[in-house]
Amino acid sequence: MLPPPDAQHATPADTPAVVEKSDQEAAAIAAVDEKKLLRKLDFLMMPILLIIVGLQYYDKAVLNSAAIFGIIPDLHLSTTHIDPATGKKIVSTLRYSTASSSFYWGYIAAVLPFALLLKRVNAVKTLGVLVLLWGVVVCLTVVCTSYQGLVVQRVFLGVLESSVSPGFVLLTTMWYKRSEQATRLGIWYSATGIWSSFSGLVNFGLGSAHGSYPAWKRQYLFAGCLTILASSLLLFVLPSSPSTPNRFFSEQERAVLVRRTRSNMGGRIGFGGAWDWKQVKEAACDIKIYIFALMGAGIYICNGAVTAFASQIIKSLGSYSSLQAIALGVPAGIFTAVFIYFFTFLSHKFPNSLTILLPISCIPVIVGAAIIHGASWKHPGVPLFGNYLLATFGSPYVLLLALAASNVAGSTKKAITSGAIFVGYCVGNIVAPYTVFISEKPVKFRSTWIALYVSLGIVMLFSLLLRFILARENRLRQSTTSSAPTSSDPEKVDDSCASSVVSDEEQERIEREDLTDRENKRFRYTL
Repeated sequence: MLPPPDAQHATPADTPAVVEKSDQEAAAIAAVDEKKLLRKLDFLMMPILLIIVGLQYYDKAVLNSAAIFGIIPDLHLSTTHIDPATGKKIVSTLRYSTASSSFYWGYIAAVLPFALLLKRVNAVKTLGVLVLLWGVVVCLTVVCTSYQGLVVQRVFLGVLESSVSPGFVLLTTMWYKRSEQATRLGIWYSATGIWSSFSGLVNFGLGSAHGSYPAWKRQYLFAGCLTILASSLLLFVLPSSPSTPNRFFSEQERAVLVRRTRSNMGGRIGFGGAWDWKQVKEAACDIKIYIFALMGAGIYICNGAVTAFASQIIKSLGSYSSLQAIALGVPAGIFTAVFIYFFTFLSHKFPNSLTILLPISCIPVIVGAAIIHGASWKHPGVPLFGNYLLATFGSPYVLLLALAASNVAGSTKKAITSGAIFVGYCVGNIVAPYTVFISEKPVKFRSTWIALYVSLGIVMLFSLLLRFILARENRLRQSTTSSAPTSSDPEKVDDSCASSVVSDEEQERIEREDLTDRENKRFRYTL
């Protein structure tokens, strides 16, 4: 017998059992406490990213400590020649500078390909494998017997490590809302400061240990083994994406995580999907991306006096031993972390302040350089304090990452933007060691500070230019989009205001179609 006519046309969604189940699921999702969920996510994700980024900084900084503990003579990283004019011996550290920079040759070649690759594959597990290989390559430093061998090793190291920071920016945008990203970027990037203090203390201990095995080799083995161990956190602990089933988040919690990040209107969430060549073309024509890359280069030119030669500069301030020079560098890492936390806190407290806070965060770095350059070195405490301020250049870089992450949409375009910033990072790091000339010690490394003043001045101007460009675009969109945010001041429009006027269905469409910031006229730029 046929069912009643109404039942013939009923769909599964119309049946009471299905409706009741749907209502129950909606109620379960609504019952999820978003603040508790965010804390749960933070406690899972932030320690993992912080540890691995710290190790990335640590193994680069080991070269600085190894220079004090014998790697320069062992691998012939310095040369001596006679000045024909004076007849005096001149020691050149050009080989050391080249070995330091060669890491970034591999980095700059691989960073964009890896940024695009991580968009298509399971980023977390791929990063886990790459971190494992990176740890192995660090351990293999001990088998290098020549300058040429060290250069090759560091090029391969740069290739592998080029995936990490852009990958972690991708993960941060995948899991967090735009208004939360600056503080989370600051948390894991502060590892560069925390671990620089840690590495100084560890290298102090390794340098003090007695034994026939060279101290610099002990340092590299320790760093490499730690990195291999840390790779397991990505391979076996961190979930692949907000929607991936895992033992840490329930089905309802995963639904809330996806809904939260969908409100960013940043395009496709998670990994998978082909590269969108239309987005590649759009990125190539977007002036923002070029400005972001140039700012990254300008900020990291500061690294010349901080990473490659920091301990040597401290040692030149007075009659310190090699171990004392490393110990005196420990507070610089604390300064870095504290300033990063301070400025990212301000960016969260005051929405649309990134382009103002970024140039302000450059000021302590400039003051530190001016102190070292201008103060008398007869009393080393003053220039030493300047060196600690100098190390805070991580603050403007974190704000730059947050600014770029929140102002670009479209999965392919976001990957290109992240890669472009780290290309700039590489350029700055490649140039940086060549701004430090040991022969300029009598004039307090004058060329280093001139390069720093100029580069940071340009960064500050670019930040203000971006504010003008983005605010103007927000005004245009507000005047032409019927469902635009209702704030009377376009500069006060934040991501929460922008997403509040877009329905869940519209946000799903934006994600499904992977719209860029230019294509989605309801997207609002963060200033």
